[in-house]
Amino acid sequence: MHDVVMLRDLRAGDATRVGAKAANLGELMSAGIPVPDGFCLPLSVYRTTTAAALGPQLDHLTTLLADGSQDREIEDCARLLRTTILTVEFPEPLLDELAQAYQAVRPDGGGVAVRSSGTSEDSATASFAGQYHTELAVDSPEDVVTAVRRCWASLWQVHAIRYRERQHLPHSAAGMAVVVQAMVPAESAGVMFTVDPRATTVTDGAGDPPPAGRTVIESSWGYGEAVVGGLVTPDRFEVSRADARVAHTQVAHKLRMVVPAATAGEGGYEAAGAGTGTAVVDVPSDRRDAASLTADQAVALARYGRTIEEHFGAPQDVEWAVRAGRIAILQARPLTQREPARTAPADVRWQSPVDGAWWARISICDSWLPEPLSPLFATTLFPCLVTHWSQNWAGPEAEQLTNPLLPKPMSGTINGFAYLRLDYPMNKYPLRTVKLALNCYRFHLGPLERRWRTVILPRHVARLEAMRRTDLTALATDDLLRLIAEAQELSGKYWAILGGLAWYWNIGEWLLATVYPRIAKPLKDSGTELPGHGALLQGYPSMTSETTFALHDIARTEGDDGEAEREFEKFLDRYGHQVYHLDFVEPTPAEDPSTFRTTIAAYREGRAADPRERMRSLAQRRTTARAQVAAALRAFPLRRGVLTALLSWNRRYGQVRDQALFHFTRGWPIMRRAYLELGRRLTTAGGLRSPDDVFFLTGDELHGELRKIGRGQPPKSWDDVVHQRRAHREEQKLLSPPPQVPADARIFMGKVDVTSVALVGHQTKAEEGAGLHGSPVSPGRVTAPARRVFSVRDFPTFQAGDVLVAPYITPAWSPLLAIAGGVVTDTGGALSHGSIVAREYGIPAVMGTNNATKLIQDGQLVTVDGDHGRVY
Repeated sequence: MHDVVMLRDLRAGDATRVGAKAANLGELMSAGIPVPDGFCLPLSVYRTTTAAALGPQLDHLTTLLADGSQDREIEDCARLLRTTILTVEFPEPLLDELAQAYQAVRPDGGGVAVRSSGTSEDSATASFAGQYHTELAVDSPEDVVTAVRRCWASLWQVHAIRYRERQHLPHSAAGMAVVVQAMVPAESAGVMFTVDPRATTVTDGAGDPPPAGRTVIESSWGYGEAVVGGLVTPDRFEVSRADARVAHTQVAHKLRMVVPAATAGEGGYEAAGAGTGTAVVDVPSDRRDAASLTADQAVALARYGRTIEEHFGAPQDVEWAVRAGRIAILQARPLTQREPARTAPADVRWQSPVDGAWWARISICDSWLPEPLSPLFATTLFPCLVTHWSQNWAGPEAEQLTNPLLPKPMSGTINGFAYLRLDYPMNKYPLRTVKLALNCYRFHLGPLERRWRTVILPRHVARLEAMRRTDLTALATDDLLRLIAEAQELSGKYWAILGGLAWYWNIGEWLLATVYPRIAKPLKDSGTELPGHGALLQGYPSMTSETTFALHDIARTEGDDGEAEREFEKFLDRYGHQVYHLDFVEPTPAEDPSTFRTTIAAYREGRAADPRERMRSLAQRRTTARAQVAAALRAFPLRRGVLTALLSWNRRYGQVRDQALFHFTRGWPIMRRAYLELGRRLTTAGGLRSPDDVFFLTGDELHGELRKIGRGQPPKSWDDVVHQRRAHREEQKLLSPPPQVPADARIFMGKVDVTSVALVGHQTKAEEGAGLHGSPVSPGRVTAPARRVFSVRDFPTFQAGDVLVAPYITPAWSPLLAIAGGVVTDTGGALSHGSIVAREYGIPAVMGTNNATKLIQDGQLVTVDGDHGRVY
């Protein structure tokens, strides 16, 4: 054969033409490792089959990337590249060779796995894991051809394009060999790390470091895709490398497995959804808590792992399967090496910029603004939002300036992070304190909800929708500035009304969490087990769940890619304004929809459950929990009545919160596009190097440069200043801002310490024992691999079932929570939006740990205890 190569004939030196995956399989075969038979289509086949058709489109893609185009613009070009590949014709000689090779590998018929073998894939620094297409249980030569085309097309998914950019790999050199390998009808399967990837992790108090000198094996029933794709929490076996014995076993509760679609209805399996050649089914009840490997099998696997590691001379990540007691090695790749972690500046001090002032990261400053602020946001929209918020209860801005009770300024930054002032001298000005308190209560007890629904919301939506349809490039600079100013004012007024409404949903949450243990105390004293209060609020429809339903519908869209993309564009038009965080230096979901695509892929590939089924299950759990509590409280009518009232309150204002937050950031895409247009004009005039440098100017600096251009004068070159500010912000991102500055400050009303009231939802009780501690915001416990997600750029790396470890959570992250196994965050408390979403989805969550993203490593197996606020 000329264009098709059998795996057994390949060696390491063939990697440049067949990819590392295929070359590694040939090496394993030569070393006597039991590898299923298969063949490979080299890179040259991709080149000769697609080169003529793709050339002009690749040139266009290169131009778009050089211009700094956003994902939505790139997607149109990428879609055309994929469509071209999916319709490319294979020459007859190649089709004949494929058929012969398939017959040689599967002489009696049966399925094969079709996997990518990219030329930069499976290296020590760029694994490309999960980036490209895989198709399982393909059972004919004709279907192999279709699967090969799909593998090739996955080179041109936007997330794969961005991944190559981050790895500094040229798109012009991108290509793909494809491996076709006999499927092992696995009884159990999974992954093996020949050394514990956590063994060099420094925990800094987050628990004991993982033991060195162990091989780690994770397994479950059926195909290994259930483990690799995060569909299940796997069993874990740690085998001592020194004496080849199982040193530790952790058997998980395994609910689902992946099997060939043809057998989904056999053997007592109940299908939960199928892919092209596989199906996700329920694990039979007698096997859910049974170990998916024997100790002897784990030891045998570890021996193969040592042999593979010695053959390649480096620790390996190995996929394997077991059938009728026989082990098959499916692939091996080096464990990806990490670049040395950057460290935060050692000399940073958290001091008030105003003598004697007390600052706190509350309200807008916590989960909404978790990162250091860009100079433009810090000097424009941030003070605008705070000003409107304070006018609710402190009066007009002019009146605030003359009020000695109010600290000045009321907002600011410390080491780049947003803080609000809390040093109100209430005891010094008692009469003004009483007046301020009355104003505050008058505002909060007024007809806020009616005003929001009938006045603020309609005006907010109508005006911003009109702005969204405006051609910003056609506006004069002064008109563009006026549009930005109006969008900021609308957003500030909307945030102000949110501040009033938030009082109702925050107090409701806080009261329920505080009162419920007291209500349940007589029952606990008698030994009666009751569900946590979070279970009584789960399973209600919301804008959040509507988002995930829409993504699931897109994943199930029948027809060609074009139809699904058209539906996706409609989705972005409706939901793409919800920002990842409030600083407009970051792209909006409409510009970078990575989280949505990650969730769609998880639904499409069967790695995440149907969200409607999940909602029905949570609703049933809520109904059962409420019935259980009502029955237990039958002898306590007063307690039952208080609980019913609190649940009704939370249900009502939960709906208000959901709708109000959905519309809050409608102005952000407009303001960001407008500022980028101003940045483009400054770039054209020679003041900036690129349009997005505009976010690293202050508001005054930007206005000053625009006035120069308006007068026909050349602007100042800001290259060095912007470069320094960008680098400084990246350094500041490594810091962990304390919730208060100074940490021991207190606020008193008379002799009463009201600090806990001011910081409601942000206080975390430290507990004994190893591990991280935070707020226990969503009940339950899960053990799964951790995946650190710092920003939208990391969304494509997230796999369904992973524990999401993030600095913060905002509403735009909700689709990622829909496929997560658990959540841990640095910031946020029991009243943050992420906490509410986690409870809605029924996933364990711990928030406000302060430094989880610094102590937990990718791939580390962690347990999230959402009942006690611990991560270990």
